[in-house]
Amino acid sequence: MRSSRETDAIRPVALVTGAGRQRGIGRACAVRLASDGYTVVVHARSSESSEINDDESGQQWRHAASVVEEILDMGGSAQCVVGDLRNSSTIDEIRSTIVENGDLAAIVNNAATSGEANAYAIHETPEDLWRETLEINVTTLFTLTSSLIPLFGSSRVENKSIVNLSSTAGKRPLQRYGAYCASKAAVEAMTVQQAIELAKMGVRVNCVAPGSTATDMIDNTLNRAAKIAGLEQEQILKLVMKKIPMRRFAEPTEIAGVVSFLVGRDSSFITGQIITVDGGMTLL
Repeated sequence: MRSSRETDAIRPVALVTGAGRQRGIGRACAVRLASDGYTVVVHARSSESSEINDDESGQQWRHAASVVEEILDMGGSAQCVVGDLRNSSTIDEIRSTIVENGDLAAIVNNAATSGEANAYAIHETPEDLWRETLEINVTTLFTLTSSLIPLFGSSRVENKSIVNLSSTAGKRPLQRYGAYCASKAAVEAMTVQQAIELAKMGVRVNCVAPGSTATDMIDNTLNRAAKIAGLEQEQILKLVMKKIPMRRFAEPTEIAGVVSFLVGRDSSFITGQIITVDGGMTLL
């Protein structure tokens, strides 16, 4: 007699980590994948409420919970998991939530810290900050993905993939970005390692390397740069724009579009690739 799981329709599940920022790449990826038909497990580190940055007075942004509500309102399916990925209990909860909702189809490793980019030369970086940056940006990607690989083995989904998020900072040195640059270069190295080793399981692994993107995180980085340089943030912004041939920042939705492509069937023979999305910045 066939089990209920065998007779159920396949429900592809996509995990997006670090998806709780109101203007973040993770949120954009979660919403896009939900519109693509995936049940999305939305992860965020924090559940603390904050003011919504728009004209809707009296509302609170509740990170992953707000993203889930957004997806449900558009007719999609999603559940949230809140917790630090450095804790094994968070990874266990993510794993069980995926299993409860269907078959694992995609992992989008987006969770990251800027490592206080623009604050320290590499030899001046406090050791605890160095360790934290590498732990959040590299080690948790390794531990989470390693924990979830068996779910790919049991998944009935044909098109299985992992998309890691790096940065153009992982491709070339940037002054006072030492910990961040090192961590993102490691993510790209891990991507190709995973790609060659998981191909036999039918799991594709690719990486998206965004350039400057209009997110909450880059606001903080520009603020630090302005304070260090003794300039206004608007002046720093203009200096950065001059280094981008397209003369603008990416929108989070533009990064999400590339992630959607790499997760989807149209990229079914693409693996081990680093896709740079930077408006031509690294061409200069």
